[in-house]
Amino acid sequence: VTVSITGAMEVQQKPAKTLNLLIIECQSILNWYQIFDGATLCDGSKVRVEQAVWDDISLVSYPDGVMVTCNRAARPHPGTSQEQQRSFKVDFILLRSVTRSIKGQDSRNKLFTFIHGNVPSVNSLFSAYVCLERVTVFSALKQIQQKLSPEQFPLIEQNFHPDFRSMLITPEYPLVAKVGSVHAGYGKIKCDNSRQLADFKSLCAVHGDYATLEPFIEWDYDMRIQKIGPHYRAFRRISSNWKGNVGNESMVEDMEMTDRYKLMVDECAKLFGGLDILGLDLVHGKNGKEVILELNDTAIGLVHKHEKEDMQFMRDIVISRMNTLFSKSEQEYSDKENDVDSLKDEIAILKAQLQREQEKSSKLEQLKQKLETEQSTSNCPQQ
Repeated sequence: VTVSITGAMEVQQKPAKTLNLLIIECQSILNWYQIFDGATLCDGSKVRVEQAVWDDISLVSYPDGVMVTCNRAARPHPGTSQEQQRSFKVDFILLRSVTRSIKGQDSRNKLFTFIHGNVPSVNSLFSAYVCLERVTVFSALKQIQQKLSPEQFPLIEQNFHPDFRSMLITPEYPLVAKVGSVHAGYGKIKCDNSRQLADFKSLCAVHGDYATLEPFIEWDYDMRIQKIGPHYRAFRRISSNWKGNVGNESMVEDMEMTDRYKLMVDECAKLFGGLDILGLDLVHGKNGKEVILELNDTAIGLVHKHEKEDMQFMRDIVISRMNTLFSKSEQEYSDKENDVDSLKDEIAILKAQLQREQEKSSKLEQLKQKLETEQSTSNCPQQ
């Protein structure tokens, strides 16, 4: 802000900067370009969106940041930058994809590259790193159960086996055997007897992953408690498959968000430095008891009828976080407004002083002219 002697204020504004937001989304059908259309920060900075899947990304972490090249998408959203290859420096990430999954997908080294470059993200890259393995997440859930109680946080009982040789003492049959850290119903089998478990052990023997064994819960529906920032949802799903998330026969309906459910997800949201996006999965047993199965982090699937609104909630979290990192805080803007008010007061004082000085100057000029007139009159010759 500059001030002229006349009291006029001139505000010199810097050109609005552009920040690159990379959205890593495993469901390429979702259009984040529309969700962030016209997004700006409170200081006027523009948010430029680039959406890609892990496989389309190549990157390097340099001392001054992470440079990314995104290949042309297999099915680009019309009219977006996905229709061409593009390279840019990443300022912020919205992570909406699992880092490793089936069919050999393993993008851990790319995640590590972003971590090396200290790129800010929602959810945080640290939480994404911790959630790479189901065992670390389950350990954190056990800590919550110890803090609250088995009644308030009814986590399923689970055995962890580092290899097939250790599967000697097992839960009662039927049980559910899971291998490794895959999701979405993959890598798990229901064993009704020791012969079926022996078959599972033989598969683990040639695979090399760890495995978990847990009792099979006779359930009538499964549930998800979802939290996105300050927004909560609860769903129930009825399916004919013992894996509720497998097949197209399931029906999803909203549930009442109770204080008990809120307590569960609020405690989970504190894990790993904070989770902005999460979903807690449970089953409702035919005996009327609820049992927590697992915690899902940043890549949770969205219920179709709430999909757009939930994406908007995620947008709000990202913009808020980017404002904190890259833009002026509300307090700084308040201080700036106070500074301007003070400056206006000083201008008013200077203008008053200037007016008084001008009046003095005018009087001095009048006295000077009067003196010159009197001297001229006294110097005239006498007649």
